[in-house]
Amino acid sequence: MKSIFVTKLLNRCQGQVVVVVAVSLVALIGMVGLAIDSGRGYGVKAKLSSAVDAAAIAGAMALSQGASDSERGTAASAAALKFYNANFPNDYLGAILNPPIIEATPNTPNFGEWTIKVTGTAAMPVTFLQVLGITSPVVVGAVGKTVKRDVDVMLVLDTSGSLGNPSSALPTLKTAATTCFVNKFTAGPGGDRLGFVSFASGAELNVPINKDATRGFTKTTVINAINNLPAASGSTAQAEGMRRALEDIDAIPAGSLRSSLRVIVMFSDGAPNDVSATFTPSKGLPVAGDLYSETAGPATTRANNLYRNDLRDQLLRTFDTTTTGTAGYIQTLPKLGLGTPAVPLNGKRPLDTVSASDTNLLNTRCNVNKAARNMIENVADRARGENIMIYTVGVGDALNSNEVTFCGYGAIEYGANILTRLANSATSDTYNAAQPTGMYLHATDMNGVCAAFSSIASQILRLY
Repeated sequence: MKSIFVTKLLNRCQGQVVVVVAVSLVALIGMVGLAIDSGRGYGVKAKLSSAVDAAAIAGAMALSQGASDSERGTAASAAALKFYNANFPNDYLGAILNPPIIEATPNTPNFGEWTIKVTGTAAMPVTFLQVLGITSPVVVGAVGKTVKRDVDVMLVLDTSGSLGNPSSALPTLKTAATTCFVNKFTAGPGGDRLGFVSFASGAELNVPINKDATRGFTKTTVINAINNLPAASGSTAQAEGMRRALEDIDAIPAGSLRSSLRVIVMFSDGAPNDVSATFTPSKGLPVAGDLYSETAGPATTRANNLYRNDLRDQLLRTFDTTTTGTAGYIQTLPKLGLGTPAVPLNGKRPLDTVSASDTNLLNTRCNVNKAARNMIENVADRARGENIMIYTVGVGDALNSNEVTFCGYGAIEYGANILTRLANSATSDTYNAAQPTGMYLHATDMNGVCAAFSSIASQILRLY
């Protein structure tokens, strides 16, 4: 009797085990299915996020095409759709990609600013989850969004005499500026605006920035202007270069025609040592020219150029006698460019006073050098006060040393420090959090200038 009872009990337990195993197997398959299908879902989600992000960026870049908001929106939507499809392969992990919802919207009242929003979904059929009765495809969604602002850019290049040594320096600069900066921006009607200024002893507006609703720039015009720059020569009138750039970008009518992002990019290989203005001498008529602070070297042969000191530390002017009369002393430093006086920013570099016997000789070589430095920082401060972002590029070891000995400058007056202040870099000793924070990049030699320009162009493109 006992063996028969045990046998029946064992048979009954075996039946229960089969049921338990069957139920456990369903749960196990469901858990495995959940893990596998969840993993597929995360994969589809990641790929979809990449697709909508690429689409939003491509749409923003395409906004430069077209002369009206309607045409720009159409171009943006077409580009976004193309990149959306290109970045999500057909049948990726078995998912079926749905058409995206693309919104290209101008942001009023911020003229020149657009929002591109791309909403994408994909239906992912389930596999093992069907064991749990889940048969409907899982819909995965992602949203990509970017804001694009039109940009007005002024490029300012130093062509002073120091760029003649080595002889390849200026040609290398030209290549870097055209290939690694100018070519990064969208030319033609409706595109980015880009103007160009060069400076040495004084400054020249080589290519004025576009100032009407057609926007854009002619790339070949800017590239040709850079490539046709004369041989490197002259002093370093940074303030005049920045002033001309600011004056031209400000000539775009305020309001709807100005871009919401405005930028000045300046390259230099040295510290400022030249003041450009209209000067009143002690003899003769007022003359427009450059007051240069170097202490040695031959008198310049350039017309209307004011130059250096004599043994009494007095700056003289050799006048063109056919227009301005005889030679005379320059008595005072005038207000320079935009009505900004040659006074120090943040209390730096106050001009030296002179003895009672030299009251007419205020323009010592040190004061002129201080004025040149004050002026560039003052003009840059004014630009940033107008919400214009400034980027600077410097090259060479001279920027990290002090070549001016007659003013007793310390390390804080190295050329690199000045370029850092102009950009209002976060590392600047005069950093102003209320103004746009730019960037200063230093290249050890001319071969590194291209990378610096490319980095700045990429930074600007990310901002807009």
